[in-house]
Amino acid sequence: MNNNIKNRILGPVMIPGKKMLRYHDEIGFYELVIPAEAIEFYRNKFHSEKKENRINIQHEETVKEGVRLSDSFLIDSNNRQSLPLEFQDLPNGTWMIEYTFENPELLIQYENNGMRGFSVEGKFTIEGEDGKKYTIQENFKRMNKLSDLLSFEIWVHGGGAEDCGRKEHGEAHFELKEKNTRRPLGKITMPSLELWLKSDFKQRIELMTVQNKADISKKDKKGMVRWLELNDNENLLICHKEWNESNKDNKRTTMI
Repeated sequence: MNNNIKNRILGPVMIPGKKMLRYHDEIGFYELVIPAEAIEFYRNKFHSEKKENRINIQHEETVKEGVRLSDSFLIDSNNRQSLPLEFQDLPNGTWMIEYTFENPELLIQYENNGMRGFSVEGKFTIEGEDGKKYTIQENFKRMNKLSDLLSFEIWVHGGGAEDCGRKEHGEAHFELKEKNTRRPLGKITMPSLELWLKSDFKQRIELMTVQNKADISKKDKKGMVRWLELNDNENLLICHKEWNESNKDNKRTTMI
């Protein structure tokens, strides 16, 4: 989001080809990708239904006055060079919008409350891996916490020196715990990056198998895989780092 022009904020609301992690009760986690032609359709629909002034903050607090839409356009080769530098590398077909705040104190208030960009709400139809179509009410809120949507929590534990701290042992693994009670539900071996990279999606699902206890559902396994491989396997690497850091003084464990 850019607010270099006084009392105005400009930013992308939909970017073609961008992968966004989402969740659906029937299919679990999935990556939503919107093509340029669909973005153009939804932009036209947005304006034809006169939704320019139906604004809210964080999909909750409704804005009734003091803010108005001042621009809405798709990036193309003709307007690209007039964009602020931070937006000039966005692909053609990106939907940009600009809102003007008639009360500058209102803009400052929203920025202080964490407002960092635009999103759009609506009802969409998506097609799953099985070819089945699903209707979703999408608020474009990125799912950051895996445990918010799974039926259990996932932990990466560590141990201390020989005579103190948690006595974790063995290979690197995820601990599954029941929500609220934190009752242990089992362990899943944490795959190495080498194994992860040479495994396809189905093989990665099989890697998410609980050891010596009741297994989790295939939907939850898919959710874990999607989360671990997000942003070039960023979350898997974070888990590796957490395990190694937490167990660096623990001789009962194996580093990963």
